[in-house]
Amino acid sequence: MPKQVDHEQRRRVLSEAVFAVISTQGFEAVSLRDVAEQAGVSMGTVQHYFPTKQQMLSFALSHMRERVMARLQAAIAALCEPTRRDLIRAATAVMLPVDPAGREEACVNIAFFSAATVTPAYAEQLRDGYGRVLTVSVANFREAARLGELRDGIDPDVEAPALYFLTQGLIGPVLVGLYSPDQALLLVDAQLDRMFRPASP
Repeated sequence: MPKQVDHEQRRRVLSEAVFAVISTQGFEAVSLRDVAEQAGVSMGTVQHYFPTKQQMLSFALSHMRERVMARLQAAIAALCEPTRRDLIRAATAVMLPVDPAGREEACVNIAFFSAATVTPAYAEQLRDGYGRVLTVSVANFREAARLGELRDGIDPDVEAPALYFLTQGLIGPVLVGLYSPDQALLLVDAQLDRMFRPASP
């Protein structure tokens, strides 16, 4: 009986090879041949799943969102009876280049942001990603307000996007070594301390 092939899994594996090429060689280095070499497969295999470079990169960008979500779910699962602040802090840490996986994702995202200025399809995908994250962020802050976890005067609809874009703004400085991952997280914690009431003993 012929072996069943998980085509979506094959595409995800090739996307991981795309990420590796971008994070080590840069966006312009990505080609079907380079990805084939990185993935340890033939050029024909890559072309079977992605006839063009554009299709390959578009799928890779979609897969990046799934990858980040999986890491976030793992980070949350590791928490014991998390508060809303704990959940928000975990999500923020996942988006920063504070570990090898986060660093690779940050390099890839920055590359796609640059490409998106001249490629409308990438810009549309990134806008959609921003919108989804901001919707979840605002919902988390609103729930924290409902539970009485936020300090007086904290507006969830203002503070949620402010924290998110602070996080986005820290990615570049961490990547180039201006800030260490620990320093970036200290800045995030300072903002959370400003917004959230101290945890009850």
